[in-house]
Amino acid sequence: EVRAAQDMWADSILKISEAYKQKQDFVGIASEAAAELYAYGHSNVLFKPTKASVTQFRPMGSEAMSYFVGGRNVDEGGIAEDGGFAINGGRGWSGVMFDNHRIDITGPTAIAMGNYYFTDATDGSKSKVEYTFGYKRCADGKVRIFLHHSSVPYNPSPKASAPPATAKTITEAEVRAAQDLWGESIKKISKDYKRKKDFVATATQAAAELYAYGHEDVLFKPTKARDCQFRPDAAGAMSYFVGHKHSGRGSIREDKGFAINGGAGWSDVVFDNHKIDIKGSFAIAMGNYYFTDATTGEESMVEYTFGYTRCNDGKVRIFLHHSSVPYNPEAGAGASPGDITEAEVRAAQDLWRDSIKKISAAHKADNDFVAAAGEAAGELYAYGHANVLFKPTKAKESQFRPMAADAMSYFVGAKNVEEGAIAEDGGFAINGGRGWSDVVFDNHQIDLNGKTAIAMGNYYFTDATDGSKSKVEFTFGYKRCYDGKVRIFLHHSSIPYNSGGAAKPVENKPSATKTITEAEVRAAQDMWADSILKISEAYKQKQDFVGIASEAAAELYAYGHSNVL
Repeated sequence: EVRAAQDMWADSILKISEAYKQKQDFVGIASEAAAELYAYGHSNVLFKPTKASVTQFRPMGSEAMSYFVGGRNVDEGGIAEDGGFAINGGRGWSGVMFDNHRIDITGPTAIAMGNYYFTDATDGSKSKVEYTFGYKRCADGKVRIFLHHSSVPYNPSPKASAPPATAKTITEAEVRAAQDLWGESIKKISKDYKRKKDFVATATQAAAELYAYGHEDVLFKPTKARDCQFRPDAAGAMSYFVGHKHSGRGSIREDKGFAINGGAGWSDVVFDNHKIDIKGSFAIAMGNYYFTDATTGEESMVEYTFGYTRCNDGKVRIFLHHSSVPYNPEAGAGASPGDITEAEVRAAQDLWRDSIKKISAAHKADNDFVAAAGEAAGELYAYGHANVLFKPTKAKESQFRPMAADAMSYFVGAKNVEEGAIAEDGGFAINGGRGWSDVVFDNHQIDLNGKTAIAMGNYYFTDATDGSKSKVEFTFGYKRCYDGKVRIFLHHSSIPYNSGGAAKPVENKPSATKTITEAEVRAAQDMWADSILKISEAYKQKQDFVGIASEAAAELYAYGHSNVL
């Protein structure tokens, strides 16, 4: 039933999109689809769309309609920021595919978490979006969506993962020989393409020598791959190297042919190893390689991590290949009886907040923060009691964390755990070493469903080093475990969508006793600017610039008078 609901959601998006293209009544079609898909009018609905910055949460059916068909296309509840997701802002969608990380069934409700992929009907580009959907059986017997949290995947600089092992010790000379063969193969494929020879056959022979496809699993994350990031089979790798137009079954549309440089060719490839680490039966090499364009002579630097293993035929081949563009700073278990109360949800949130602060403080004080995190995780999360669906904020390579070890790596940092370390993890609970001084939950809504409860909203994290605040969107699911305790079985966090020019949400404040004038605003701005100059000058003159800043802040900012965003 969950999968059927997902199929219906995808088909509805395509149907609305096509109706818009054909200038038919796409709004009417969307309205009918929404009534079938979403539980508006049957129960509370917790909806946090992907592309929503000003109005993040959509508890009303009219607000959801605005999001899907566009604010200007609805009579009531139109929201200015909405361009119409179901019509892709006018471009349309030609494909929607759900890729479930997991579906967790709990009686009359179910939660699905994963990625879905949307294909642009205009240019064929694909977009990957993270989701958590909650499904509920309504009074009429139909399964509908009561929870929908979508978010853009977190995008940091990528990391590499660690490999498996085989038999005879690999030498550094063998690793360097494999690198030489890889470089020579790229140049040969490129040259054959230029001379109109059978470069695909050359690439096929080279791949059989270079990569361990057919011998064991291969972990391949190419540089220029976005829609299909990972290439676990030989067909996907061939498509990447020679281009989708030149490969057969398994070709991937985004592939222009790296080995032929999209037609420009490569005249040279140079490996510059940062380090080669021999681990007996396998080896890891990390560094930069430099590619020289055969047409322009321009040199490109690319980061790499390669893993080499000895296959059954005795040859050393690549089982791990992760390439990336250098970082540019510019640019289901059952629950025990007893319905969960709102008070228990809020208590669980308070415990989560206090635990983050405690772990952070322990790290700052050089105490055993990892042990503190381990104890907190046992109280907070349902690992070992039920399936846990966890999609952290700052996770790209390993988006989903179904195991407790995965979660620990995320919270305390990969370098601080012995098992399950995930290289990208800097330690969220310790803020990468800076620490958190406060965490505040701001619930949009708490939805109680007997033995489970869902909370959606924003939480605010205060940096312990500089006092800056970060806003993060959340959906938490709580479940009563066999020991009677309420723990988290669902956790989806995401960075708020930033449309570029959209206004930021404004916190509701009590109405003031006297209307503010434009002159007062301008006077406050003048005072702010003058204060910055005064603090700066005092610093230059080696005067008490901190004292001056403190006085200015008391005059300028509402700290101690009201919430400050």
